[in-house]
Amino acid sequence: MKERYDDSKESVLADEKKKNKKNKGAIIGLAIATGVLGLSTLGLGIGFGIADGKAMEYRNELTNIYNENFYNMLDSVNNLENKLSKTLNSNGVSYQRKTLLEASKNASEAEISVSQLPLSQAEIQEIVKFVNQISGYTSTLASKMVDGTELTKEEISTLDDIHKSILQLKNQLNEFERKMEKGYSIIDNIDIDVKNNDFSQLITLSKSNAIEYPTMIYDGPFSDSVTDSKVKGLKGEIVSKGKAQEIVEKQFKNTAEIKFEGETKGKFETYNFRIKNSDSEMLYIQISKVGGHILTISGAGKDGEATIDMDAAKDLAIKFAKENGVEDAQVVWSDQIKEDVYLNIAPSSNGIILYPDLVKVKIDLTNGMIVGYDATTYFTNHISRTLKRGILAESDARGKVPSNFEIVQSRLVLSPLEYNREVVCYEVEADYQNDTYYFYFNVENGELENVLKVIKTDNGNLLM
Repeated sequence: MKERYDDSKESVLADEKKKNKKNKGAIIGLAIATGVLGLSTLGLGIGFGIADGKAMEYRNELTNIYNENFYNMLDSVNNLENKLSKTLNSNGVSYQRKTLLEASKNASEAEISVSQLPLSQAEIQEIVKFVNQISGYTSTLASKMVDGTELTKEEISTLDDIHKSILQLKNQLNEFERKMEKGYSIIDNIDIDVKNNDFSQLITLSKSNAIEYPTMIYDGPFSDSVTDSKVKGLKGEIVSKGKAQEIVEKQFKNTAEIKFEGETKGKFETYNFRIKNSDSEMLYIQISKVGGHILTISGAGKDGEATIDMDAAKDLAIKFAKENGVEDAQVVWSDQIKEDVYLNIAPSSNGIILYPDLVKVKIDLTNGMIVGYDATTYFTNHISRTLKRGILAESDARGKVPSNFEIVQSRLVLSPLEYNREVVCYEVEADYQNDTYYFYFNVENGELENVLKVIKTDNGNLLM
């Protein structure tokens, strides 16, 4: 007999625990603090001769902000682990679907909390990707179960691996909480230029716990490819904070409230803003100092009925990207989960799609809002390239696919591969026994460079 849980008792205990934690780190207003927000604020206080008392006031406020964000993340991870445990230790499709949807929500909440912690851009991207994948995977499984479909053995095994990783992270976070109760201070133990401090090691723990589970296809096969860590695509003058705010207000005309949330240094230097729009949606936006481009947007769509369709969403994504420095882009991947559309768009050169320069966009179909955006890969990799189409004919590439496959389409792409290689390939999409595959053939020598397989579900596609 599988164990059942008392949700009401658990909810009361969780609420009580959360109240106690918030009392420890009470603040007036919640501010999102990323990168070196805290350090730069204190630095300004000292550098410009602000009185010690005022500097201490800033320090205390930032300490409270960091504590609040940490406890919010702790709550989200604790709840996420609990919901995954319930899913694995319960019977019934309906109940499992309910807990998976709750787990997806908890993972999304953890993602928001992580973005509010004093971490470098690289550290934030790693952990955000980790919890975002969990949110997407659990949501997709829940959607598949709408018609009563049970979880497969493989899916249960994957959930078990995810649960083990989250359980380890939960235990580490709770151990860290005990250190904080004994006087440990986040602000006294962070150095944005040093990766091996206690706090960064804890938050990036998940990177060492690789999970073999499918990646949502809306991330695309090459969405996280970075062929060089040096930023090559940002050009232009340094913009001021005021100009950056003007860019945000111009792009989001229905903004009801906007707050400056400090600056981020590191691979990308950004101005950070938090806005609330007229639909009460919260968005966290980063503007690059160089060129004044919108670099990332983090937010969540709202529940409701769709008011635009997929084609309209694609047009909005391309228009938005163009207005923010991404030229000649086209949609190369798309997926829809509930009322959110996930798109990968990429520019092209000489008719060749540039996968290393992908931009990820998330659009809320209920109101046509951009609620997710990531152009970091584009601005890292995008340069003017002289690309050759090679000697391999498209017909020959299609002929290299096994004869029992039905070819759907083929196109030229620049494919990022291991060892920082960028190789022009023919991408051939083909079906076999109700499965879809993507073959990548090098145009210079005809060699097969990569094969990807798509796993289709009732709502959302998985890529392996």
